[in-house]
Amino acid sequence: MKYRRVGDTELEVSEVGLAVWPLSTDVWRGSDDEALALIRRAYDLGVNFFDTADVDGRGRGEELLGKAFAGNREMVVLATKVGYDFYNDPSASGIVGSRRFDADYVRYAVDQSLARLGTDFVDILQVHDPTTEAVQDDALWATLEALRTEGKVRYFGAALGPGVGHHDEGVRAMRKRHATTLSTMYNLLEQDPGRKFFTVALESMTGILLRNPHANGILDDTVREATQVKAGGYHPARSDAWAREALEKRQRLEWIRKDGAMTIGQAALKAYLWEETVPSVLVETQDAAQLEEFCEAPEKPDYVREEIAELAEQYRRNFDVPGAA
Repeated sequence: MKYRRVGDTELEVSEVGLAVWPLSTDVWRGSDDEALALIRRAYDLGVNFFDTADVDGRGRGEELLGKAFAGNREMVVLATKVGYDFYNDPSASGIVGSRRFDADYVRYAVDQSLARLGTDFVDILQVHDPTTEAVQDDALWATLEALRTEGKVRYFGAALGPGVGHHDEGVRAMRKRHATTLSTMYNLLEQDPGRKFFTVALESMTGILLRNPHANGILDDTVREATQVKAGGYHPARSDAWAREALEKRQRLEWIRKDGAMTIGQAALKAYLWEETVPSVLVETQDAAQLEEFCEAPEKPDYVREEIAELAEQYRRNFDVPGAA
């Protein structure tokens, strides 16, 4: 495993981080013990960065992390999110439901998160799917600053969503709110608006955290048939047409495996890590063997500038998939 500094902070995080939502929401079919085993296996493989949200499993994600690292909290970097009011809205899931960003609610939610995590501080607190109004709300960001002053939060940022998009909110969070991190859905097949954040992040010293790096399983070969793509957790619904087109595009990316030197899942991660503003890519997995595969990615051969340029050109041409929109 390799490690990178987050923006201009002292935080050092693993280049491969673990998204906890696949182990704590309704897409997980295993037991808590099995989920804990996978989290601890990630740590053994060198992962020190774990990302969840208070709404994940209605607090279950945070509880899992609290149990997993009860004896070595200082060895990991924990990120969580607040904003979805699942305390009062049964429909809140991290994609739909009521969002609240008023000071009283944020303070209440942070205290609840700290209790579930079993800690007195969170390393990175993220505003979960902030609306335009939330990003513009001075009171919200003043509350986050106050929480940092009080020691409950070391750094704060924004996690954009639901789904891809939210360019204006992301840019404003970096430029106007000095977000330490900006989390966005980004993969080789869906690079907008994420790729537009990198230049801004260089200027603002923001760390860009990438979610859904394997495009719902398309880019790790978990999905080989269009009908296998399902919505779940933070993944938006995908049509069969989207999946068929994505699978065609994946076939045009075989060359990035460098003659079989790495899997397509590892190759995608290496491509993302070319970006210096990306401290960590948050992988999503429920399988120990796949987790090990992903954690080997940082040690795989690096790309050269010409290869990254070719990837950008392929994206510009929409991978030359006939009829692709």
